[in-house]
Amino acid sequence: MKIGTVIALLVVVAGGFYSFARFANSGSNKEKSAGGEVAGDIKGGGTPDKAVGDAERFRVPLEGPGRGPATAKVNIVAFSDFQCPFCSRVVPTMEKLQKEYPNDVRLFFRHNPLPFHPDAPLASEAALEAEAQGKFWEMHDKLFANQQNIKRPDLDKYAGELGLDMGKFKTALDNSAHKNRIDADMKLATSIGVQGTPNFFINGRQVVGAQPYEEFKKVVDDEIAKADKLLAAGTPSNQLYAKFMAGAKTAPSPAANAPSQAPKGPGAGAEVYKVAVGDAPTKGAKQPKVTIVEFSEFQCPYCGRVSPTLESVLKDYGNDVQLAFRHNPLPFHNNAMIASQAAEAAREQGKFWQMHDKLFANQAALDRPNLEKYAQEIGLDMGKFKSALDSEKYKDRIKKDMDDAANFGARGTPNFFINGRNFRGAQPLEAFKSVIDEELKKADEKLKSGTPRGQLYAALTSNGLAKAAPPPPPPPRQGEPDATTVFKAEVKGAPIKGAKDALVTIVQYSDYQCPFCSRVEPTITKVMDEYKGKVRVAWRDLPLPFHPNALPAAIAARAAGEQGKFWEMHDKIFANQQVMDRPTYEKYAQELGLNMGKFKAALDAQKGKAEIEADAASGNKIGARGTPAFFINGKFLSGAQPFEAFKAKIDTELKTAEALVAKGTPKAKVYDVIMKDAKGEVPAAPAGQAPEAEKTPDQDQTVYKVEAGDSQAKGPKNAPITMVIFSDFQCPFCARVEPTLAQIEKEYGGKVRQVWKNYPLPFHNNAEPAAEAAMAAGAQGKFWEMHDKLFANNTALDRPNLEKYAQDLGLNMAKFKADLDSSKYKSVIESETKEGQAVGVNGTPAVFINGRKISGAYPFDMFKKITDEELAKKTGGGHGKVVAKRKT
Repeated sequence: MKIGTVIALLVVVAGGFYSFARFANSGSNKEKSAGGEVAGDIKGGGTPDKAVGDAERFRVPLEGPGRGPATAKVNIVAFSDFQCPFCSRVVPTMEKLQKEYPNDVRLFFRHNPLPFHPDAPLASEAALEAEAQGKFWEMHDKLFANQQNIKRPDLDKYAGELGLDMGKFKTALDNSAHKNRIDADMKLATSIGVQGTPNFFINGRQVVGAQPYEEFKKVVDDEIAKADKLLAAGTPSNQLYAKFMAGAKTAPSPAANAPSQAPKGPGAGAEVYKVAVGDAPTKGAKQPKVTIVEFSEFQCPYCGRVSPTLESVLKDYGNDVQLAFRHNPLPFHNNAMIASQAAEAAREQGKFWQMHDKLFANQAALDRPNLEKYAQEIGLDMGKFKSALDSEKYKDRIKKDMDDAANFGARGTPNFFINGRNFRGAQPLEAFKSVIDEELKKADEKLKSGTPRGQLYAALTSNGLAKAAPPPPPPPRQGEPDATTVFKAEVKGAPIKGAKDALVTIVQYSDYQCPFCSRVEPTITKVMDEYKGKVRVAWRDLPLPFHPNALPAAIAARAAGEQGKFWEMHDKIFANQQVMDRPTYEKYAQELGLNMGKFKAALDAQKGKAEIEADAASGNKIGARGTPAFFINGKFLSGAQPFEAFKAKIDTELKTAEALVAKGTPKAKVYDVIMKDAKGEVPAAPAGQAPEAEKTPDQDQTVYKVEAGDSQAKGPKNAPITMVIFSDFQCPFCARVEPTLAQIEKEYGGKVRQVWKNYPLPFHNNAEPAAEAAMAAGAQGKFWEMHDKLFANNTALDRPNLEKYAQDLGLNMAKFKADLDSSKYKSVIESETKEGQAVGVNGTPAVFINGRKISGAYPFDMFKKITDEELAKKTGGGHGKVVAKRKT
């Protein structure tokens, strides 16, 4: 699994930063410090002035690049990471603070690149060299504005744009000239308990995460008031910070990091939304003071993880809390929708919560046969249950939940609304309790004022927002079209749905295998429903090179289109993105009543391939280089945006089109008139600056020097093919690729040797213990048997389960436990991880086939293609470029 993908999941859990949030308020929160020079002498501790108050502070010297007046009343030290999305998100907040408090706030930057952001350390070195040449903040702004593009060529480009001395810049990066400075910042961060980014110290008081502007403002205002008291008492302005630091801590107290102290989590937002419970299944209090509406799905591991927390909430709060469950199955979880339907079918028979518990207990087994098994186990009428699933009886109801989730900004799972306040992710119990306790106080006030208990939820949310504000559009990337310019998005020859004389034309560039393209399809359906007769959609194919099934799917849709059923085939393919192969397309064709001879012939001849390639070329010309991409009357909209983003653009374009009609343009000619002066292409990136297109594994001929060593292996030592597998037992994508590796082993027999290398990812808490268990089993001759057990149960990898699997395999339990207790194989695992890093592994799974790398859980065909190519080389074929290990 690629690191970026995992981080996308962590975002849901952490809610705005890579750690749990703590606010800097009165004395109950832990603040931390850093070393260096400050305005005024802060050495030697001392007794804090009463004017400073009792807020907990940490001694954080003002070192590193700073901006703002030297006499500022408030000094903010930020520990940050250029690849962290939350650090990027908070940059405008810091700018706003400095704009609002031009004479009172000064900002310092310290480096804390996180271990799972591979490009962050080099980006920090680039910023430090820019600092050495007097342009730190200019480089800082460049890096955050281009966070997706911070590899070495990009850094060189930005340095050139800033007019840096390129010889000095390149030499500094080549020699890691600033590494010691970064290491010092990181060491400092660790010593004061900084556990993620961004982390801020405001006059020594800690605020963690990309918190809203109001949270920072609250602390800043409080600090200014304290500074004013100190100034009034005669403290010189250049000694203010020293006053704040007097008596400040130099390290967190042991209790701050004690295992017994529960993490708090980021909590809930202040805004209240009017989220209906409706007919959702509920449990807990009948007339609650606090209502929790949960948007969740059964295949999401984070939803599973938070389920025991919710049980604790209901147990601890008894008659005061009610939980309502609403469905939000995510499109990239192939069994989530049918699992939701199974839960609703069980609900029809009065057993929703029993099925709910079964599904979460068996998240890795949610296919149709298992759903029927669970239904039988909880005593459902099987005829009725199967009929509900066959007819998709509850699909519309689930989609209504999904629409509401999107409306209120709940685009990931789990998402909660606690008395209408949005609370994101699988946060710890203490975080739930903190918000619930706040809401209980509000409910008690309402009860005192005469609100009946049964009407509390309605009263507390009566003034709530009816929908969430749309997220801000992402900034345009290099070579991406400007959103206000009209581009020539042709519709000739494209499949079109909607009125011929519609005033707004949406040209959609899409890819059948892209999960974001699937995610946006319901939004497009909603657009067509809401703007009936006013909007039409033209389809253009843009199959991405790393989606191997996208082109065959596009050919199948076009083949159906030849027989008048393009949109029907389009809908079928998107409805089941997990199964995209020739037999499935033929099955859909049969269901649609197509002429099968004609359909098969079109697929055999790859008919329409030239037109698909022409679509892709036309899209690239006007800036559609990723999917989905839309041109709304020629104006660009990128990605799977919410309905509100489409609505805003459509409403604007409708006004423009209506003005043309009012001046005499026939409705059917409006689009032609708009296209007449449209731009034909996006300006190309400057020479040498265009990013290199990403290669698929079969296109990449690079050969890495990967040694098998004495790692666990199966297959003949002299096999012509060696597959070195860097993997993680807790990674779902590693589990997904295992059947592919087994199929390779079966089909190629003695021609393939498979070598296992441990690469436990740092955010998979059970991955390393599982790896140690596998190695301990290997010491008793049962590595591969344990390997299979772990992947078959990769959501249950805690110590008791590891011991259970060892017992199932007949291992010597005393020896097994002793090996785990002593971390006997920890150094071996660390060594294998370093081997992976040395050859560019930064996520799992990563498989090297005779040195050629496949990163990710690609389909069997990709593995087969590269294996066949490498076998051919053994009988006299070519060779790729060999790359030695990277420096670590």
